[in-house]
Amino acid sequence: MVLSMRTNDFSDKSARRPSVLQDAVNCARKRSEDFRKEESGSIIIFSLFLLIILLFTIGFAVDTMRYETKRVAMQGTLDNAILAASSLTQDLDAEAVVLDHVAKAGLNPKSVKVNDADTYVGGPGGTLVARRVSAQSKVEIDTFFLNMLGIETLAGYSGGGAYEAVQNIEISLVVDISGSMGSNDRLVNLKKAAVEFFTTVLQNNAQNSGVTSISIIPYNATVVVGDPILSRLNASGTTFDILSPLTIPGALTSYLTEHDESTCVRFQDDDFMTRAISPTTSLVRVANFDEGSNGYKKPGVSRRWCDESRSPILAHSTSLSDLTTHINGLKHGGWTGVDNGVKWGVALLDPEFRPVINSMVDASILSEDVRNRPGPYDEEQTMKILVVMTDGANTLQRDLKPEYKNGPTRVWFSESKTKGSDGPGGRARTEFDGYHVLMPDKPLSERWYVPGDPSTTSDDQYLPLTSLPLDAIQQDYLALYERFAVDDVARFFFGNADPAARDAHLDAVEQHDSYGQIDARLSEICKQARVNNDIEIFAIGFEAPYGGQQAMEDCASGNGNYYDVKGTEISKAFASIAGKITSLRLTQ
Repeated sequence: MVLSMRTNDFSDKSARRPSVLQDAVNCARKRSEDFRKEESGSIIIFSLFLLIILLFTIGFAVDTMRYETKRVAMQGTLDNAILAASSLTQDLDAEAVVLDHVAKAGLNPKSVKVNDADTYVGGPGGTLVARRVSAQSKVEIDTFFLNMLGIETLAGYSGGGAYEAVQNIEISLVVDISGSMGSNDRLVNLKKAAVEFFTTVLQNNAQNSGVTSISIIPYNATVVVGDPILSRLNASGTTFDILSPLTIPGALTSYLTEHDESTCVRFQDDDFMTRAISPTTSLVRVANFDEGSNGYKKPGVSRRWCDESRSPILAHSTSLSDLTTHINGLKHGGWTGVDNGVKWGVALLDPEFRPVINSMVDASILSEDVRNRPGPYDEEQTMKILVVMTDGANTLQRDLKPEYKNGPTRVWFSESKTKGSDGPGGRARTEFDGYHVLMPDKPLSERWYVPGDPSTTSDDQYLPLTSLPLDAIQQDYLALYERFAVDDVARFFFGNADPAARDAHLDAVEQHDSYGQIDARLSEICKQARVNNDIEIFAIGFEAPYGGQQAMEDCASGNGNYYDVKGTEISKAFASIAGKITSLRLTQ
């Protein structure tokens, strides 16, 4: 029994031990769970955390506000200062003006750096056309709160720039006055539209601090430049010395390579690859000739290829009255060469033409307002506009062949033999007398052919070499074609006397450019004008055929700058162009 009881006791203790351990584990687990669920005091920690963030946010805002207040004050002061300093009417030093504004605003002028630049046409001492002023200042404050984060200062910059310029407007109006412009009231409608255009553009100029000038370039196959312009360019040629002059009394020993009877210029292909015509550019005049016959009479001005009775170029006018008078004075006639018109229109906008304009101002031919024009290629100072119109397509251009443009001829003239009544056969002398034509292949006894009345050969004579009048002088081609038309020269001086010379002189005129070549030249000069958008081109096809429309569209600066119009619609086209010019000026 005793043994049995001990055994039972032992068994009970062993059975209870796991329960005690389990209780201990459960107790620990419960305490841990209770600790985890305990929320007492956590809101205080979170609140402190939020408070710290709020304090830093407020501090950042305060420091930033202080900095921004100072920066805005400096920015506003500099804005006012540079605007005042950049005024073209401001006579004071730009830097002094800016720093004075800053000081009077209670700010530190030592923190401000000023840059300024003036632009003059004609160099220093010339006309002031633009002034640029910029200023910059470092803005800095010591922080109150952000220094706790290691940010001891807030710094940045204020500044800006201002630019004021006299924006001048230069317009070249290139107008077609070929023969077809006489049809369907085209020239009438053009004149009305152009006057309205002048009026609008010059009225808009009243709100512009610059000056608007307009050039009118009328063209047919040629452009009459006018002596006021051409005499100031290099178009006088040279005096050529004859190395081996003839040993005949009155023979020329030298001759001029150019005439001064008309002012049309003949351009070569390369001339259309550049905008400029300067006083040093060598120019060749179109010969002063009347193609065909004029009944052996002296051709009038209007019969010549370069018809000086037409209106010449009017350069850089600021007068509505002068522009109106000039456009209303245009008359139509001749073929079409738009390339020549645009070449001159572009040249009148190119700065290399400036010496010509200044010389005309000095001579009181042009207004003082246009001195130093054309201006530079700088849209902030000068807006350059070219307006070109045509009612046709390019046709052809003619001139005398080089061998007939200048130099000695086989003709001598005696003034004394054109007066009195002792002409051949005892008849009264006429205007056709006094001419002696050298016949080098004839014997000495017939060395001079003396033509009489051009309507007959019955009074023609052949005289010996020694019969030449003492006052007879060898004629050059300039004099011969100034006196006679081309065909009349061939027939009167050579006729049956020298058929080979007659035929050669009948062929003295050449067609040097036509159709496709003129179109190519026009396209090239328009392309050169559009480089860097230096010149804005507007083009009008006025009841033009397909070729003319294509040429105008190709020339214009863009699709919006080309107009295809009929009748009185040309006035709407010019009104639209005037409006676009105003818009361009306002957006520069």
